[in-house]
Amino acid sequence: RVFVFAGWDGACATLPAPQVTVISPPAQGDVSFRPGQETTIAGSATETCAGKRATGTGVYYTARAGAAGSDRFAVEARLASGETSARIFEVRIAD
Repeated sequence: RVFVFAGWDGACATLPAPQVTVISPPAQGDVSFRPGQETTIAGSATETCAGKRATGTGVYYTARAGAAGSDRFAVEARLASGETSARIFEVRIAD
C-alpha cells in the first residue's frame, strides 16, 4: 500500500510536489519517497475535489532483513505556500 502526499488548488489542479521529510524514523525499516505518483483525492475541505486525480509524492516503507511485528514512523509534507501536513504511519511487517 502506498500513501501519496499531494496538494491541489480550488479548481482541483495539482500544485507543485510538496517537500516531504521523515520527522520520526522507523525502528525496523527504511522510508523512501517517489515523486510523480498519481492518486485519487479521497476528500477535501469543500469536498469539490473528492474523486479527482492528483499527482504527488509517494511514501514507501521497506522492512530491513530480520524485521518482525510492526513499525511506526512519521512524515511531514510542506507545500510551496508553507502549508504543512503530517501523518503517522503504522505498518505490520509481513512474515
